[in-house]
Amino acid sequence: MEVSLDTQTATSSQLLNEDAHLEARNINVWFSGKHVLADVNLQFPRNSVTALIGPSGCGKSTFIRTLDRMHELIPGAQLSGEVLFNGKDIYGPAIDPISVRLDIGMVFQKPNPFPTMTIREKVLSGLKLSGRKVRDEDSLVESCITRASLWPEVKDRLNSSAG
Repeated sequence: MEVSLDTQTATSSQLLNEDAHLEARNINVWFSGKHVLADVNLQFPRNSVTALIGPSGCGKSTFIRTLDRMHELIPGAQLSGEVLFNGKDIYGPAIDPISVRLDIGMVFQKPNPFPTMTIREKVLSGLKLSGRKVRDEDSLVESCITRASLWPEVKDRLNSSAG
């Protein structure tokens, strides 16, 4: 498999020697006993961009969910292997999943609002989940929604469902 990095071409075995910021080792995933990913090994070199490309249903999203512990939220899901972030296994017994997700984020292809939250609660959810405090939540909510170009549309519905 050939991988192109900054106009240089390197084989996947050469990439394994790079300084890995995030690394998946022998990842296996099952859903209700069905083995859907087998022995996936991939390193993400520091200061690089990696694209996972493949047809629908080939396991890209499933694999990505293993990288920030979202896989374990799916009923019937199982995982073996290791995911190392800065050399530490994110699935270790003393590792808090919320703290992992503060460092390793995921952008979804389709909007995925929390069904029970209001628009305002959704905007503030990252702060609340991480235990961070803000002096003026109202200003922050307005600023965030304005930057998303949605303020005129939702300013009178902040306490309505985000769905």
